Amino acid sequence: MICLGITTVAIKKNPSIHCYDSKESSCELLILAAGFEDRAFEFISKTKFSSKANCILVRFDFDIKGNKDIQLKFEQQIDSKFSKDRVFRIEINQSAPQLFEKQLKDVLPKISPFSGETWIDISGLPTHAICSTLRLSRNYFPKREQVIVYTSAKNYFPTYDEYQKLKSSLSNGVVEFLPPTMALEMSEVLMLEGFSGHRSKEGVSCLAVFAGYDVDRSSGVIESINPSTLLLLYGAPGGNDIEWRLDLSKNLHRRFESTRKAASEVVSTLNPQESIDILEEYYECLFEDYDFTISPVCSKMQTVATYLFWEKYKEVQLVFPMPIGYSIDRSPQGVGETYLTYLHPKNVLFRNNEILSIG
Repeated sequence: MICLGITTVAIKKNPSIHCYDSKESSCELLILAAGFEDRAFEFISKTKFSSKANCILVRFDFDIKGNKDIQLKFEQQIDSKFSKDRVFRIEINQSAPQLFEKQLKDVLPKISPFSGETWIDISGLPTHAICSTLRLSRNYFPKREQVIVYTSAKNYFPTYDEYQKLKSSLSNGVVEFLPPTMALEMSEVLMLEGFSGHRSKEGVSCLAVFAGYDVDRSSGVIESINPSTLLLLYGAPGGNDIEWRLDLSKNLHRRFESTRKAASEVVSTLNPQESIDILEEYYECLFEDYDFTISPVCSKMQTVATYLFWEKYKEVQLVFPMPIGYSIDRSPQGVGETYLTYLHPKNVLFRNNEILSIG
């Protein structure tokens, strides 16, 4: 059994948790990735689909040990649940991630007409692919409600012991020990044309970073954009036993708060509406004088919030710091809960200022 949480509109802040008993889903188009984490496999393995359902499988063309075995596991599961003529495959190439958009754009018209819902499982997708998938699918199906599927992990890196080691290594606020993350050192800041925004303030810019635990990528995007003003959005994870992760993130990023004019806020890592509300609050104060850029480096649901904010304010730029590769040994482990977030169709998204539907 998978427990599903329904994230709601601004009127109702707290997620409403429901249980999903693996009965046949109303989904008729599923987009998911053959991700390296246990949680990426949870939804597809526990869910039944109708004979009319279609599936787009995103595979990774990465030089990572075990990648072929992981893909085979997903292929076998999908072959058992979807008709062969309703399965489509695209790839994210490690050396050319920008090509993902074109592949998805090319495959969407090949899908047979359907009347059901589009479900996007973001559990195994990287941040740039989450935003590109939402943009293309919502443009292609503007009159349809879409459902975001997100499965949390049970255990994340850095560990609590590593957090304690970091705390003991602090010297006058300077971190001497950096715990390794799943993402290796930064390669580039990916700037996709579709999210380029509008630059008009003669270099006066504000960069909002959803700061997680990968300080190398945060540092890389800050140095690349070199903003006049920095907004650090720290993630508050759910659960009393992992509150220390917020303190960890703050310790890792505190040095950036003194490098330029800066502000910081704390938002949920799960509820997109909290992130959207904070972004709008700052944007309304700054947009006349600053170009606005956002970089989601923390949670996948904050990436969904980043996309929804961009969909309303397309003059905003989105950027994605990319690593040279991934250390699978440091990927989140185990499976937590699976959450559903219902998005209004794009053509009615901002009616009455509603962002997410009530569960």
